[in-house]
Amino acid sequence: MTALRARTLLLTTLPALAAGGLLTGLGVLDAVHAALLVVVVAAVVYVWRTLEEGEDAGWPPVPEARRAGARNDVSELGWATFTRNGAVGNRMRARIVALAAARLAEHGVDLGADGPGDRAAAERLLGPDVVATMTSRGEATRAQVERWLDAVERLAPPTPDPDGRHAA
Repeated sequence: MTALRARTLLLTTLPALAAGGLLTGLGVLDAVHAALLVVVVAAVVYVWRTLEEGEDAGWPPVPEARRAGARNDVSELGWATFTRNGAVGNRMRARIVALAAARLAEHGVDLGADGPGDRAAAERLLGPDVVATMTSRGEATRAQVERWLDAVERLAPPTPDPDGRHAA
């Protein structure tokens, strides 16, 4: 609270308190109504002074940076899951493929590589049907996506070698 606000509150409350005490002493108001009078007068004057000074509390600024996985991302992803014809939407497909690629990268396998060694390693870890449908350009069905997610979920993190490196 600034000094001006404290001064305003003090200079408002003391006279209102004196007026309430005087009216109670004269028998015009009972104690409850006198206390209520003090509170109402203090509140009105305080709000009036605050508006007069032009102070505006305002809303806190909206955060500009969006965190990955925040509530709005979950909502958007939910709406983008399936297209009108029941196929999996491109955004959902890209998110699952990125998840699979990240999990495969932990094992030293590049899902997007053209080399036969990486594809064979990906098929060994996820299954040939999962890799085939995940890397194809065709529309994916709900059942295929469930198989993709199950395969990625089953893919355990790599176990460290005794030298501290990860073994695939």
